[in-house]
Amino acid sequence: MHSTTFLVAAFAAAAYASPMGPSNGSQNSTNGPSYTTGLLGNPTAAPNPTPNLGVVAELLTADSTVNRFRELQAEIAAGDVSLKFDFNPAANPGVTPGMGGQVDLANRANFPILTGLGISAAGIFFQPCGLNTPHIHPRATEFLTVVTDSNIFSGFVLENGLTAEFNTTLTQFQGTVFPQGSIHFQQNLDCKPAVAIAGLNSEDPGASSIAQNFIVNLDADIVDATLGFPKQIDGSNFAQFKKNIPLSLAKGVEECLIRCHIPY
Repeated sequence: MHSTTFLVAAFAAAAYASPMGPSNGSQNSTNGPSYTTGLLGNPTAAPNPTPNLGVVAELLTADSTVNRFRELQAEIAAGDVSLKFDFNPAANPGVTPGMGGQVDLANRANFPILTGLGISAAGIFFQPCGLNTPHIHPRATEFLTVVTDSNIFSGFVLENGLTAEFNTTLTQFQGTVFPQGSIHFQQNLDCKPAVAIAGLNSEDPGASSIAQNFIVNLDADIVDATLGFPKQIDGSNFAQFKKNIPLSLAKGVEECLIRCHIPY
């Protein structure tokens, strides 16, 4: 499978706010393989407890690790913090699912026992063909493992200077790594739901969706200049569109080029 396919999908997903797009009720296709919709997991799972406001700040300023865990012990006794995090989608009602699935992240904000431990984890629940669109984690390297009997295609681009795409396809109980700051994605190749679990070496890894934040959230003139002033972007002209994307630093926004009489 060629990476252009996933780039097209990523740009198409830019209209959606979450890393995997908004929810949608898919129907079985009559012209292709049948598929089963619905996220895997226990649909009756009880929601994870919501920590009290300010508890993480208190834990971060504890005088020692022992004092931090004493504070945690009190929070656990009060039922405001748990020693267990449930990745089931039903246990995370605050997460907005997308057309392709849902990512449930356990970090220090919603699982405060992680505070000071430098680790977090995510449960990724894919719909059939679900794509976790290209994104980066600014503060963490990720190690992803496929849990279900599935085929997950993944890839990453490291940084300027080495822009080759590293790709692999994972099956059940196989894993791969995405270096900190690298642009990476995961694609469910199957016609059935899938689940993967990812470990990240930061209690606050962060995530930035490339297409969504670039196309949707940046200044439109900056995006237009960066993309080489495309007249149209779709599947039929994507190859030509890619050729027109200038190297950094780009020539500049159209208004400035006109004002300065610079041809473009």
